[in-house]
Amino acid sequence: MIQQAKWITCGSDCEAPVIKKTIVLDNPLSGEIDITGLGYFELYMNGRRVSDDYLVPALSDYQKRSLSKLTYPISDTFTHRIYYMNYDLTSYLCDGENVLEIMLGNGWYRQYERVAEGELSFGDELKALFSATFLSHSGSKVVVNSDGSETYTPSFIIYSNIFIGEVQDARLTNDETVTSHKVTVLPDPDAQLMLQTCPPDRIVRTIVPKLIKSTASLKIYDAGENISGWVRVKATGKEGDHIKLRFSEEIDENGMLDFSSSGVNQIQTDTFICNGKPQVFQPKFVFHGFRYFDISGNSDDLLAAVVNSDVSITSEFDSDNIALNWLYDAYIRTQLANMHSGVPSDCPHRERLGYTGDGQITSDSAMLLLNSNTFYEKWIYDILDCQDVVSGHIQHTAPFMGGGGGPGGWGCAVVVVPYVHYRHFGDRDLLNYCYSYMKKWVNYMMDHSENYLVVREEDKGWCLGDWAAVDEISIPEPFVNSCYFIKSLLILVKISKILEKPDDTKSYIAYIAKVKEALVDNYFDDNTGSFCQGDQGADAYALDICLLDDNRTILNLVAKYEALGYFDTGFLGTDILIDVLFRYGHGTLAFNLLTSDKMGSYSWMKQHGATTLWEYFDGRCSHNHPMFGAPVRQLFYRFLGIQQIETSVAFKNVIISPVIPEGLNSACGKISTLHGDICVSWYKDDCDVNLEVKIPKNVNAIFSYKGKDIALHTGMNTVIFKK
Repeated sequence: MIQQAKWITCGSDCEAPVIKKTIVLDNPLSGEIDITGLGYFELYMNGRRVSDDYLVPALSDYQKRSLSKLTYPISDTFTHRIYYMNYDLTSYLCDGENVLEIMLGNGWYRQYERVAEGELSFGDELKALFSATFLSHSGSKVVVNSDGSETYTPSFIIYSNIFIGEVQDARLTNDETVTSHKVTVLPDPDAQLMLQTCPPDRIVRTIVPKLIKSTASLKIYDAGENISGWVRVKATGKEGDHIKLRFSEEIDENGMLDFSSSGVNQIQTDTFICNGKPQVFQPKFVFHGFRYFDISGNSDDLLAAVVNSDVSITSEFDSDNIALNWLYDAYIRTQLANMHSGVPSDCPHRERLGYTGDGQITSDSAMLLLNSNTFYEKWIYDILDCQDVVSGHIQHTAPFMGGGGGPGGWGCAVVVVPYVHYRHFGDRDLLNYCYSYMKKWVNYMMDHSENYLVVREEDKGWCLGDWAAVDEISIPEPFVNSCYFIKSLLILVKISKILEKPDDTKSYIAYIAKVKEALVDNYFDDNTGSFCQGDQGADAYALDICLLDDNRTILNLVAKYEALGYFDTGFLGTDILIDVLFRYGHGTLAFNLLTSDKMGSYSWMKQHGATTLWEYFDGRCSHNHPMFGAPVRQLFYRFLGIQQIETSVAFKNVIISPVIPEGLNSACGKISTLHGDICVSWYKDDCDVNLEVKIPKNVNAIFSYKGKDIALHTGMNTVIFKK
């Protein structure tokens, strides 16, 4: 029914309007509503807030907008969709007059203040759309659509910006002197309306913060961990008093907030103006990334609300190694803090964008460890919507919000994420839907290659290879992008076979051979057996895609990182390096790198107080960045040994083959699959390893170790083997 409703707006002058409609019902039995509001909305019925959802609807490329003011020029043509929510209104209804209210917030739709990536607002006028259906006890049905008869008033929110914060003036609540205005009907945008099935943001838990410092004007608090969300306070000030909160990830040597990692030019700030009565405040249409906050003004009962997409944790991991345990915990916190409005972001404060590079590299870990099926299904549509309908170019962010990246590790998201989703959840229809988009991107990459090497993307745009190494990136961009293109083509070959497209398979295999030949000709040193002098994991890139059968390459790689003892790689190369070491039988070296205490390691973050993963191993920039969390999946695939066979989906057919490295004496954990939990636990006992494996029904499993295979049955299995 929402297709029959009309878009209504309150104009461009009101910061956060409240739209009102009075509905007369005769002895109502039930009611439901399809509703959306852009940027974000909250729904009230008879003065009561409907649902515990926040920051809805999900962020998407809502509608056509100008791309003329971008920092990195793009002139692509996108497709668009807008999500709507469905809510049950039954428990909110009464006989007679019922008042429906919709509060609108700017969100991403109307945002002009952060312009680092360019000015990318969707429009000046916030708008709403709804269709409500009511049934009476007599059997009659009433349908109420937004139609232009509604009125609106300004709310108590006088400023709201998704990056910076919110200002609420409690003196404006319940002000009966405020004049109502008529809404205006807008034409329908050129966008597909789609029911939101991905999880909305919610308050998933709360933390009582600890007071760590007081000054004459400020109190500084510590939430104990880096989170996304906000702080709820109870105002106790006089009318007109201000309560101001500022948020940061770190504090300086004097115990004051340090904004350097979260953005010194856009300090996250919430302000509440008191009305003289005790009142609880929290923001409505913004969230923050922080561990610490300071507060001025009279308030008490502070509570830090952890807010993210309501995605549950479906995994567990523990071992006798503190560094591995921290890595798992820190990744989970980091990934969840970067899941908002159906988008996996790079950080929850400074940029907050759905970078395709960050998102694709962590997608396997996130789908393995979190209940993220519908979350990533939604993000896949974002990637597809932001593909240029003419050229096939894939953007660096999805939904598109500017930002930089590269054609390989970023653009490959159109292939990688749908395939990973298929392997985890078995949705063949979605994979098939994405296939034509994948092929279009492959053609784009071929068109932007020279002599079979990927050397450019869009004119005057970014063309990164790897990114965020401790030292300046020196591994050549064409090498990285071409390796990633082969990596993507190899996945596309698998997809072609799954979807029974034999002709495509043949053409991709032929092109892969040409790119491999070009990479060897341009980057392989026959005297040393290394690619690009082994710089920043270059040999791992080569081994990952089997560029050349030369045993010196793996020997060079192992020798380098045994001597180095930390990661000199960017976020793409770090993931590839760890995976390659495991694949080539060097699990102890992979373990040593993952647990190293040297600068350029995960333990370095931990030693310096990190509770979430950093953007750089040395601590530069953001301290809540999931992209270096991609190797966390290896805790489960390698150390616990839970792996699918190549042709399996949804963990229907698994091999339990744990890597038992020197220095790790025990490990245990579980993952949840569509068939149930797979649990693995092992510990060393002198020369033996004692292993317990729990297999759910309808899962075929074998234990495999050093050439020995044992069939596992449903339920608990015990195996003892020599390490």
